[in-house]
Amino acid sequence: MSISVIGDIKSSLDAFGVEQQACVLVFLMSYPLALGALLEPRGRRIAGAVASASTVVFIAMTDPWMHAVLLMALAVVGIGLFIAAVYLADFVSRRIALHGAAMPDEAEPLPEPAPAMAVERERVPIGRPLSVKS
Repeated sequence: MSISVIGDIKSSLDAFGVEQQACVLVFLMSYPLALGALLEPRGRRIAGAVASASTVVFIAMTDPWMHAVLLMALAVVGIGLFIAAVYLADFVSRRIALHGAAMPDEAEPLPEPAPAMAVERERVPIGRPLSVKS
């Protein structure tokens, strides 16, 4: 009796240990950081290296390794679909919110803001104790 590929992957998931779960968690935390603009380029490279290392360790620890490769590919595709859904939802919500609004080239220019009054106050260096009594 043959079991489907999904059934085989499910049995592999049931057999995962703490180490494999930790590798997947590290991948799922570092891969989006490597893709996004939250970090500087150096931080994105480090996050990408951490995601790659956790993927390699996860694949090495999983028997059969092909199930680990399929799971990581599904994770990457799932994250990509999530990002695409967020972009689509943002696009649609902006279209709905701006429906009927005047476009910037048709709108009147905004008046110049009044200059803010500069309030001078004593600068307190960081680390200096500050007393409420004085």
